Amino acid sequence: MIFYRTLMPFQVMSFDLDDTLYDNTQVIANAEAEFIQFVQTHGGITDFDQESWCVWKQHTAKQDPLLQEDVTLWRTQSLQALLATRQKSAVEISDISSQAMQYFLHWRHQITVPTQSLEILKRLKQRYKLVAITNGNVDPTRIGLDYFDVILRGGEHGRAKPHADLFSQTARYFNIPTHQILHVGDNLITDVQGAMQAGCQSVWLNSSGKSIYQFNEARILPTIEMANLVGLLALYA
Repeated sequence: MIFYRTLMPFQVMSFDLDDTLYDNTQVIANAEAEFIQFVQTHGGITDFDQESWCVWKQHTAKQDPLLQEDVTLWRTQSLQALLATRQKSAVEISDISSQAMQYFLHWRHQITVPTQSLEILKRLKQRYKLVAITNGNVDPTRIGLDYFDVILRGGEHGRAKPHADLFSQTARYFNIPTHQILHVGDNLITDVQGAMQAGCQSVWLNSSGKSIYQFNEARILPTIEMANLVGLLALYA
């Protein structure tokens, strides 16, 4: 554990979800593959693949850059735009996109949260208010994470991290200054930079074994660097 700044007293701990409380890499890869296959089969678009999907998502994002902050809406509108170019009727577009999104979200939630993460959250909840602040579209309650007093998703509930919006909302909800929030996450920009610029304190989970100075995206030092979540229990030991 490395302290870059003095840790001040805090009342609330907020957590990123993906790649912080569980490994998300294979989950999103599987969900994406299942989504593409579903659109190929049920949408009748046999030439639909990962490359063309990325092109469509970027095309939609250029028309409305803020759409990227709500990943579910971004996916939905990108698919609907694609279907429209394939001469699908309005009813077909609505039906196919709705079914495809339900299918995608099913696979998106095929997550096994490590027992260690669950146990740590259970212990922390005895002392702190816990909040989930994510830029993704996972519903924590669907994967057994029932420990959060508040769940905030970027785009759906406000501007996505690193914007200060969700951090500020958390402070207002609990009627505390932002420095009494300790945010935990793996991303140096969305989590560390976002939290610090919002006036919160931050824990950077660094499982890479590399120094923070080896990351080009590092702009602001976190309050604390940890290799895993276990270190959180030592903060009040």
